[in-house]
Amino acid sequence: MNTFHVDCELDYEVERQSVFVFNLAAASTPQQRVIAEYVSTSPDVAIDQFYDESGHNRFFRANVAPGNFSVRYRATVALEPRSVDTNAMERPLALLPGAVLSYLQSSRYCEVESTYGFALRRFGGVPAGYGRVQTICEWIRTNVDYLIGSSTVTSGARDVLANRAGVCRDFAHLGITLCRALNIPARFVTAYTRYADPPPDFHAVFEAYLGDGWQLFDPTGLSVTDQLIRIGTGRDASDVSFSTFFGTAKLRRLSPLVAVANEGETLAELQTPTSGFVVQDFVPGAAMQPVPDGTSG
Repeated sequence: MNTFHVDCELDYEVERQSVFVFNLAAASTPQQRVIAEYVSTSPDVAIDQFYDESGHNRFFRANVAPGNFSVRYRATVALEPRSVDTNAMERPLALLPGAVLSYLQSSRYCEVESTYGFALRRFGGVPAGYGRVQTICEWIRTNVDYLIGSSTVTSGARDVLANRAGVCRDFAHLGITLCRALNIPARFVTAYTRYADPPPDFHAVFEAYLGDGWQLFDPTGLSVTDQLIRIGTGRDASDVSFSTFFGTAKLRRLSPLVAVANEGETLAELQTPTSGFVVQDFVPGAAMQPVPDGTSG
C-alpha cells in the first residue's frame, strides 16, 4: 500500500456574486481510502457537499461574493496496487453489463460517430482485448503532440484527431472515443498525480471495460497509474470538471500538489509561496471545464 498527501489550492478573482462547484475531493473506492481530509476557503464561506447521480463523484459548492477567493483541499490517501490484466478480452455487446452501455455512446467531447471510420481502418484489424486498447494509447502518444495551449474548452476528440495536438484531457478524450467506436466501453478519469514536467496540475486518463472490470490507461505516458489518486469518473470532462462556476470569475493560480506520506503523517502542508503556477488564459462565465496541463478555463 502507498500513502500520499494531497494539497490543492485554487485562487480566483471573483468579479460578481458567483456560485462555484468544485470536484476536488479524492474518491473512495475499493483501491483508494481517504484517511483524512480538510477543505477550507479564504474568505471563509459555507461549503455544501453533495454527490452526483452516480453516487461516486463528490462535489463542494460555495456561494462567493466579489473579491479575491481561494479554496484549498488537503487529504491523506492510501492506495492499494491496482490489478492489471493484460490478457483481459473485450466483451461481446450482448454480454456487457447494462450499467456500462452508456460508455459506448457519444458524449460532449467524445464524438464517436465522426471518428468511427478512422477507428475501424486503423484499429479494426488489431487483435481484440487489452492489447488493442494499449495499441490505441501508443498510437496517440506517437501521433499526437503533447502541446500546452493547443486546445480549448470546446475541443473534442474530433478536433484533437484533426489537429494532432493536445494535452492530457485531449489524449484521454481521443482514447475514449476510439475505444467506443470499436464497441469498447470507455470512461474519463480525473486524478491527482506527481510529475516534474509539465508543472503540477490535474491529470486526465481513461478506463476501458475489459474482461470483468475497468482497466486504467494513460495515453500520455506521464503518470504511474499505481500512483494516481482518483478524483472523478464520468463520460468525459464535462461530468467531472474540477471547477464550474455560475457568475463571473477568473482563475489566477492553480496548485494541486502531491507528495509521498511518511508513516503516521496526515494532512501535510505542501503549499509554498512559489508553488503552482499563475494562469494567464481563462474563460470567464459558467461551466469551467478541466483542461489539465495548460489552460484551465
